[in-house]
Amino acid sequence: MKKLLTLITLLMPLMAMGQSMNVSVDSVGKLARELPEDVRFKVADLKVTGPLNGADLKLLQQIVTRTKTNKKVPDECLVSSLDLSEAVVIEGREGMRTQNKELPNGLFAGAKSLTRVILPNALLVIGNNCFDNCTALTELQMSDEVMTIGSNAFSDCTSLAAVSLPSVLTKIGNDAFEDCTSLTTITIPENVVEIGNNAFSGCKALQEVVVKGKVKAINNAMFQGCESLSKVSLPESVQTIGNNAFRSCKSLQEITLPDNLDEIGSSAFEECASLQTVNLSKVDKIGSSAFENCASLKSIEIDGLKKLGNGAFEKCAALTNVTLQGSLDELGMETFSDCGSLTTVSLPASIKKIESRVFYGCKSLETIDLPTALTRLNDQVFENCTSLRYILIPSTVKDMGDSMFENCTALDSIDIKGFVDEIESETFLGCRSLRAVNLPVSIKKIGSKAFYECSMLSAITLPITLQSIGNSAFEKCAALRSIVIPAAVKEIDGDAFRECSLLEKVELSVGLKSIDGGAFQKCVSLREVDIKAPLPPKISKSTFKDIVFGACKFYIPRGCKPMYLKDKQWIKIPQLMEKN
Repeated sequence: MKKLLTLITLLMPLMAMGQSMNVSVDSVGKLARELPEDVRFKVADLKVTGPLNGADLKLLQQIVTRTKTNKKVPDECLVSSLDLSEAVVIEGREGMRTQNKELPNGLFAGAKSLTRVILPNALLVIGNNCFDNCTALTELQMSDEVMTIGSNAFSDCTSLAAVSLPSVLTKIGNDAFEDCTSLTTITIPENVVEIGNNAFSGCKALQEVVVKGKVKAINNAMFQGCESLSKVSLPESVQTIGNNAFRSCKSLQEITLPDNLDEIGSSAFEECASLQTVNLSKVDKIGSSAFENCASLKSIEIDGLKKLGNGAFEKCAALTNVTLQGSLDELGMETFSDCGSLTTVSLPASIKKIESRVFYGCKSLETIDLPTALTRLNDQVFENCTSLRYILIPSTVKDMGDSMFENCTALDSIDIKGFVDEIESETFLGCRSLRAVNLPVSIKKIGSKAFYECSMLSAITLPITLQSIGNSAFEKCAALRSIVIPAAVKEIDGDAFRECSLLEKVELSVGLKSIDGGAFQKCVSLREVDIKAPLPPKISKSTFKDIVFGACKFYIPRGCKPMYLKDKQWIKIPQLMEKN
């Protein structure tokens, strides 16, 4: 019996080794001696105290980051708990390079069995990637002395639900807590002056963020993809919100921005689908797509705007009112594109250029006052604005792009005061309610399909400066009754007035050289064509195809009929007669 008790007494420490072990070293480089090979892989709960150098940490790394055991050794296990509270990292180059009171880069990265960590009390810096991809880590105790958390220090710690950051902390590195998908809340202490890019991006369970620090910037993608985030508190020190900072924070309904905020970066709040209100009154610069797809955002008011990026408020489906003031000189491409509820827009007088598709698909917009400094409207600016009824183009405008008002099906009238020299292709295509157009005397060209299918347009006065009429320019203008082609026009392109079914009278210019195929095809109501040109303009067999030749008279200048009859196409016109 005595021998049995003695044996049990001797085995008890070894039995304990399979579960937990406290190892104390009195000098650097001695951890291997205290953790011999026959026991070092049989510990699940490990505490190490004393000074550690690079060789000690290298051994500790080998023990803690193992992902599988040796099946031939039944009592082997993986480390799940690590207590370094009484350990001190000493500067050295043995094993791995170390600095005083710093955990080296990547020290415990990929330790997938690690669930609990107590960091050294005497610790200033947690190195880059130190606990990266420790996917089972649920408990982290950080000392009050830590001042720096390195880049990717805790990234992909997907089980980590809570972190208490020390009050002396000054810096959080790039991607420090990226994809910590169980993290629910975080408070940034007052002494923090820098938080890196992507620091908390992909923290899908994060619900509340309180930033108490003195940070000047919420850096790029800092909270991107935090889809549960609903409450954010930012300090007055913040002057910049970086690109993608809160992108895809789908639960964020409201955010109070600091009064000192100057700039919001590109896509900063893109796809924040629940965001309803945001105070932008003091912001100077807003980047591209900053609020794109903020489907719940209702109104925007900015007092001193200097720069607004492309697509800044694109697809804000609930946006109804926009008031912009300041020295802004340009609206970038697609700024308010597809804001289907937008009804009221007030723009600063300083705007000189409106880029492509700025108001594309704003289906509720009925009217808008354009700035008096405006010089250029680019392509498709008001395309598919199906409620737009009237618009005045200021006298300062010199250029208008393609498809400017395409499919503005409610547009009734437009007054173009500017010195525009061309009505570009498809400018009014499909404007089926358009009745009145006032063109400036500066117009030299009407592009292809410019007025295509403007089925209510009954009359239009072409300016005397006009030189060219493009393909299908007035095709299917079913209400058009008469047209006078100015003297400067040399050519009428194909299908220009095709299927103008109520067109009765046409006056063709004296300098006309060519009327292309289909130009007046299917103009079934045509009764009079008055041709001023002494020399027969070139026509094709389809120029007047499918008109009622028996009811339509073609008048040409007196004494010119012989020349017309020599033309192989004009000779086919039955009622060709000289005008008295």
